[in-house]
Amino acid sequence: MTSRIDASHQSGFRPDIQALRAIAVLSVLLYHLWPNRLTGGFVGVDVFFVISGYLITSHLVREREKTGRIAVARFWARRAVRLLPASLLTLAATAVGVLLWVPRSLWDQFLGEVGAAALYVQNWRLLFDSVDYLAADNQPSPVQHFWTLSVEEQFYVALPLLLIAAMALLRRVAWRKVAVGVLATATAASFAYSLWLTAWSASEAYFSTLTRAWEFGVGALAAFLPLIAWRAMSNALAVAGVALIAVSAVALSGATPFPGAAALLPVVGTALVVWAGGGSFLAPVGASRPVAFTGAVSYAVYLWHWPLIVLLPYATGHPLTTVEKVAIAAAAFTLAWASTRFIENPVRLSPSLLARRRPRTVAAWAAAGMACVLVFPVAASATLRAEEERVLAATESLVETLPDCFGAQAMDPELAPCENPELDAYPLVPAPMDAASDDANRDACWSGPDETVLRVCSLGPDADWERHLMVIGDSHSNVFVGAYARIAEERNWRIDIAGHGGCYWTDALVERSTPVSTDACTAWRGEIADYVAESTDGIDAFVVTRSSDGRDADATTVDGMVSAWGARPDPTVPVIAILDNPRMPAETIQCIEADPETANERCAQPADAVLHDDGQAAAAERDPNATVIDLTEFYCADGTCPVVIGGVVVYRDGHHLTATYAATLGPYLSERLAAALG
Repeated sequence: MTSRIDASHQSGFRPDIQALRAIAVLSVLLYHLWPNRLTGGFVGVDVFFVISGYLITSHLVREREKTGRIAVARFWARRAVRLLPASLLTLAATAVGVLLWVPRSLWDQFLGEVGAAALYVQNWRLLFDSVDYLAADNQPSPVQHFWTLSVEEQFYVALPLLLIAAMALLRRVAWRKVAVGVLATATAASFAYSLWLTAWSASEAYFSTLTRAWEFGVGALAAFLPLIAWRAMSNALAVAGVALIAVSAVALSGATPFPGAAALLPVVGTALVVWAGGGSFLAPVGASRPVAFTGAVSYAVYLWHWPLIVLLPYATGHPLTTVEKVAIAAAAFTLAWASTRFIENPVRLSPSLLARRRPRTVAAWAAAGMACVLVFPVAASATLRAEEERVLAATESLVETLPDCFGAQAMDPELAPCENPELDAYPLVPAPMDAASDDANRDACWSGPDETVLRVCSLGPDADWERHLMVIGDSHSNVFVGAYARIAEERNWRIDIAGHGGCYWTDALVERSTPVSTDACTAWRGEIADYVAESTDGIDAFVVTRSSDGRDADATTVDGMVSAWGARPDPTVPVIAILDNPRMPAETIQCIEADPETANERCAQPADAVLHDDGQAAAAERDPNATVIDLTEFYCADGTCPVVIGGVVVYRDGHHLTATYAATLGPYLSERLAAALG
C-alpha cells in the first residue's frame, strides 16, 4: 500500500471508474425504460455522486500539493467548460420539443423546469413541488433528471470554498488533517440529516442537496485513502463493491424510502471499487471497447435519454411500445456520441480554447448560453399570459351572467335537452392550458398539508346575517370558495370556511404521504375540534366534505366521521355532507387539449370507474341530524362522466373541479343547502 495519495497514479486514467460510469448510466437507462424490471436502477445516480466526489477532491488535492493553493475560479471554469456545452444543447433541443409536441397546459411547468435546469437549481424546484399540495399532480417533465446535475454543480461550488475556509481558519494544522476533518464532519452531518428527513418526508429528502451531500463526501474521503496495491485485496474490494451496487439495483424500488440508510448500499459499494484502485478486475473490463465507449459518453447518455422518454409519447399520441423503448436507447447513445464528438470534446480539448480559458471569459460564455436557454420559458410565458387574459375576460363574463346551458346547467334534467347557440361563440372556459390555475381558493381559508395552523375565513356580512354556516373539509371542499362567496352575498348568509390539504373533520387517524403531513393533519383536527366546541353557539349548520382518494371508505373512516360529528356540543345543529366528485385520470387536461372538439368522446370516463364511496352517506345515516347533498347528476349521466360540460372544462387536474365549473354548480348548491337548513 502507499502511505499517501500518489499524484501521478491518481491523475492517470482509471478504466475501473469508466466501468463504474457504464454501470451507473445503464442502470438509470434501464430503470427509466423498464422500471418494473430493474426496480432500483435509480441508484446509478448515487454511483455518479460518489465518483464525482472522489475525482473532484483528488483534483483539488493534487492542485493543493503542486501549487500550495486551490484556484477556485479556474476550477469552476474547467467544470463549466466540461459540463455546460452538452447540457445547454440538450436543454435547448428539449425546449423546442416541448413547444412542438407538448400541450400548452404543460408549457408553464415544463419550460419553467427548463429554466431551473439551466440555472442548476432544478433539484430545489422539484423539492418545493414535492411539498406543494397544488403541484402534487404535476406531470414528469423532460428535464426532471437535471436535478442530479444541479446537485453536482452545487457540490462543485461548495467543496473548494469549504476546504479553503477550513484551511484559512486552521493554518497551523496540517492541511490534510483539516480537509479530512472538515469533510468527515460535513459528511456525517449530511448523513444524519438524510436519515431524519427521509424518515419524515422521503419525497423532499430525495431532491435535497443537504441529504445528498454525504454521498459526495464519501467519495471525497476516499480520495485521501491509500490505494490498494495488493491485487487480491483490490479484487476482493471491487467484487464486494459491485455486489453492493447490484444488490441495491435489484432489491430497492420506488417504494423504498430514499436516500437515507438504503443509499448506503450503492454509496459504500462505489467507494469500495474506487478504493480498490486501478488494479482490480474492473480495469480490463473498463478498458474494453463497449464499456469504455459507454463510460466515455455516459454523461451525454444521461442528458439525452430522459427527454426522449418523456417527449416521444406526446409526439406519437400513445404510450411507449417495446420497440420504441429500444429505439430510444439507441437514439440516446447516438445523440450522446454526436454531442460528445462534435460539441463537448471540441470545446473541452481544443488547444485554442484551453489557452483562452480565463474564468471571466468562461463565465461570460456560460451566462450567454444560459440566457439563450432562458429565452424559451420567458417567451412562452409571455405568449401564454396574453392568451390567458383573452380567455379570462370571456370566463368572467360567463360566470357573472351564467347564461342558459352554461356549465352545470347543461346537466340539469329539468332543462334537457339544453341548447344555447350563443355559447358556440365562446372557446372552452377555462382554456385547457389555464385550467390548472383556475382555483378560487384563498389563503385565509386554507392550511397546507404540512401546516398545523387552523385558518378560518368568513364570507358574507359581518352582522345581521340570515344564516351562519361553518364549512370544514379538504381541497375538494375549498374548490367551492367562489361559489360560497356568491351564495353568501345573494342569501345574506355568513359562511366560515376552514380547509386543510388532504385532511377533513374526523376522529380517525388520517394517513398522509409523509409523517409530517400525517402529524399536521392530526394537529389540525385537534384545532378543529376545539374551534367547534368553542364556536357552536350561533352556527346553523356544519357543511363537510371528504375526498375519496380514489377508493371506497372503510369502516374506520366512517366511524371517525361519526365520532367527530357527534362531539359537537349541540347535536341538533345539522351536519350537511357534500358527497365527493369523480376522480379522473391525472392527464385529463392534456387529453382535452389534444382535441377540444372531441374531448368527451376521448376523455370521458365510466362512472363506476371514477365514482367512489367517500363514507359520508354512511356516516350521515348514523347521525339523526345529518344529511347529504349529492351533486353526482351534474358530474355524470347515463353511466358516463364527461370532462367538458356546457362549454366548461370540469377538472383542473385529475380530481379538483375548476373554479369555473364550481361556480356554475353554485345555484344548485345554494338551493340544496337552503333545503337542508329548512
